[in-house]
Amino acid sequence: LLSILVIAANLGSRAWKFMKWKPVDNGGLIAPLVSIFVAATTGFIFPYMGFGKIQAGGKAAVQLVIYNSIIVAFMFVISDFDAVQNFLVVGSETCNQDMTNIVLGSWFTFTVITCIFAALKIEPPAPHPDDDDRILVEDQTSPVGFKVPNFPDYPFDQKLLNDERAECCSLRTEIIIGVIPCVLFGFGVVVTGIMEVVSHADKIVAEHMGGDV
Repeated sequence: LLSILVIAANLGSRAWKFMKWKPVDNGGLIAPLVSIFVAATTGFIFPYMGFGKIQAGGKAAVQLVIYNSIIVAFMFVISDFDAVQNFLVVGSETCNQDMTNIVLGSWFTFTVITCIFAALKIEPPAPHPDDDDRILVEDQTSPVGFKVPNFPDYPFDQKLLNDERAECCSLRTEIIIGVIPCVLFGFGVVVTGIMEVVSHADKIVAEHMGGDV
């Protein structure tokens, strides 16, 4: 649980920064606990927004969310095999995983939708004007009071701004193509878990009633 909290807080704090939200008031003795709670909550809601490449904005940011969600879905399917579960934790394949599937399926669908729409609000970094050849500009946030305008504030892969992997599709088409399969996958996982719970409940009722339901 501690490792999950740390990862969620890390992703959440980075997502908070990349989405350019206002910082949380750091006053008071419980400020560290509040910050960790807020960061972890943000990480659970917007996990894909914590990746550094999300700063590219626009279509590249949406593609990043879609590709990462596909990887997560693939890993989820792989982890459902008994051999994989037995390799990770001996005997775990015999445990009841119905509620796990319901919770993770719902969380997966929810985070894909929230991150895609959040990625749409990330604006691509504006290039500096060619006619602005100033070496230094005043910046009160800098320790020395100035910064170099020709350097980006945060490092990111410039190739993402000119990504041609899906130039044939519009941004709206990519969103539809990305959201629908992910929602169907998450819905399928949730339904599978619910059906297993219902089936298990039917067996219990049948045993107590001494007959089939």
